[in-house]
Amino acid sequence: AALEAYDKEDFDKALQLFGTIADSSKILTNMGLIYATIGEHEAAVDHFIQATQLDTFLAVAYFQCGVSNFLLQRYDLAFRDFDGALLYLRGNENINYEQLGLKFKLYSAEVLFNKGLCQIYMGQPDQGLGTMQEARSEKVTAEHNVIDDAIADRGDGYTVFSIVSGPSTIN
Repeated sequence: AALEAYDKEDFDKALQLFGTIADSSKILTNMGLIYATIGEHEAAVDHFIQATQLDTFLAVAYFQCGVSNFLLQRYDLAFRDFDGALLYLRGNENINYEQLGLKFKLYSAEVLFNKGLCQIYMGQPDQGLGTMQEARSEKVTAEHNVIDDAIADRGDGYTVFSIVSGPSTIN
């Protein structure tokens, strides 16, 4: 019923229904994604933190927590979150979350890019561009080509990679 409400973009109802069963990292991550979708990033951060407390290896929750913290202009916290996501990628190029019901792959290139962008916003442009160079070497998809442009523009005017939210994301 919560997924049906989400597919109909009845986010309040989806959150209410998910809230009655919010006992797993997957449900808490789904709720965080919904809160982020509707621009309530403080609530999103709270749910992603709860998700990672239940599953400390859930890289996607660290990643999305970083996205919300970045959008709240808390670049130091976002950097820490992206660092956690990178740690729990455990050296893999990506993690496919379809087995958890998320139609999403988390790529190391995106995590590294986001970390680099945080460093630039924290006033560490040389370190940030260095981290983005690492991201460049791990590009996989056509969407990752933006990394080259961001490096050329020294990160100016760019934002972080994020999960693309929609009915096909939450399952």
